[in-house]
Amino acid sequence: MPNARHKRRHPARLRRLVLPVAGVGAAAGAAVGATALSCAPAPTTAIASVSPIPADVDQLREDAASSAARGDNGTPAPLAGSGTPSTAPTATSSPSVTAAPAPTAAAPAATPAPTPSPTGFPPVPGCDATIPGGDVANGELGDEHLCGIGSGQQLRPDAAASFVALDAFYRAETGEGLIECVTDSYRSYEAQVDVAERKPGLAAVPGTSEHGWGLAVDVGCGANSFDGALYDWLDDNAGEFGWDNPDWARPGGSTPEPWHWEFTPDS
Repeated sequence: MPNARHKRRHPARLRRLVLPVAGVGAAAGAAVGATALSCAPAPTTAIASVSPIPADVDQLREDAASSAARGDNGTPAPLAGSGTPSTAPTATSSPSVTAAPAPTAAAPAATPAPTPSPTGFPPVPGCDATIPGGDVANGELGDEHLCGIGSGQQLRPDAAASFVALDAFYRAETGEGLIECVTDSYRSYEAQVDVAERKPGLAAVPGTSEHGWGLAVDVGCGANSFDGALYDWLDDNAGEFGWDNPDWARPGGSTPEPWHWEFTPDS
């Protein structure tokens, strides 16, 4: 009885276990036998088929590249893992803005050179003096007939206006002042007497000097020599402003005085 029960309980299993396992079918037979060991059939689960790894990956890439699947622009779509970088869209550069040039500081205007004219020169600012009449004697001019030109010097109004213009012309050319070089201008009668006493034979007789009319200046700064640079400049330019080193004061004159310059009025 025990043997009969054993045979009824596992008839199929015993038969399958004695199947010959050899040769090419050994693997298949072992798989079938292993499956039959379970008493109840296992639920069937759908298993997605897995493609075997190709032996040649490069061949796979070439096949994919030659397929009809391409990008929107007709260029073959890049393969995953191929290492081919995607092209980033080109950035559109914004138009450059040119900075406005910094304003250039205006150069200081040069001092215009006064132009001599037959009608004379602009009057000295702040001076309303008048030319003395025939009733005023040499060396007797008062403030109403004199204009200051600077450095404590005074001249008749028309002579003062002309010399101030000459000074401006000299400054424009050299950058230096001419008025500062004036050592003497109008002389009163008393002042002329003093000079005549200190410089006998050199100073004019009191009451006859052009200094007493406010029409003469004595100039230093090198003009006290006929070889001086300032004398040469005055000799070239002063005449345009009505000033001159008179003949008697020039080389060979009766009393050479390179520093002495006189103004000749228009009338």
